[in-house]
Amino acid sequence: MRQRTITGTILTIVLAVLIYFGEGELELLFSGFCVLLAGFASYEFVKMSRHGKETRWFDYTPVVGSVLFSLASVMYLFSLVSLNVIGDFYKYMFVFILILILINTVLFVSIKEYSRIDFGNQLFTVLYCSLGFIAFAFLRKLDINLILYLLIVSMITDVFAYLIGVKFGKHKLAPEISPKKSVEGSIGGLVFGAAAATIFAYFTNLFDLSLFVIILMSLGLSAIAQIGDLVASKFKREVGIKDYSNILPGHGGILDRFDSSMFAAIFLMLFVILF
Repeated sequence: MRQRTITGTILTIVLAVLIYFGEGELELLFSGFCVLLAGFASYEFVKMSRHGKETRWFDYTPVVGSVLFSLASVMYLFSLVSLNVIGDFYKYMFVFILILILINTVLFVSIKEYSRIDFGNQLFTVLYCSLGFIAFAFLRKLDINLILYLLIVSMITDVFAYLIGVKFGKHKLAPEISPKKSVEGSIGGLVFGAAAATIFAYFTNLFDLSLFVIILMSLGLSAIAQIGDLVASKFKREVGIKDYSNILPGHGGILDRFDSSMFAAIFLMLFVILF
């Protein structure tokens, strides 16, 4: 617990500094950090996917793909002079995804050992490990309060789901995936996470929306954050590992720490683009 607390404190301070100063001429501070996180996350996911199996050279191509996808995305964001055209960002991402499909198609037809399962795994690894951190950079580019709103809803949800689950949890939420999670904890995390995020959004005038819509959105993001946590847990459960890595002592790996927030970030980015 002591090691977990120390690591969590250091990580919080680093994130706070990068988020606060990550704008203007120093914008690439936070965006570059997001690229690094995507690279580490994809490496962890590759190692998890090949757990107990021989790692082949092309298994690491998603790591390169994740870094390039994230780097190209943040450079595109950085090049924008006016935020009025940021809505076109989804077009750029669609083109890059098509390029990824083309690259994997070439690998599929040219490498005998490259199977259709590898094809799907590699595409999924790049998208799963990159989109969330690209969304972080996107949200910070628009407004610092957007990334704070995201972190509030995901972190408060996680903390209160644990606290209430420990105190009042009696009914298992997903025993086959994460035996310690409870329905009571999930509901508690949903309520407190959404409440904290709604209050923050309301008093910062973050969205030009009615209070009712903000509440619904906060509830939705809290639920999505919990789903993201369960998805990451099921991946680990299937291969029989506890953590994705030990890069963050007491917390595991990058995916262990950011699994819920990166999942929620994608949907918040989508909401901002569409509405």
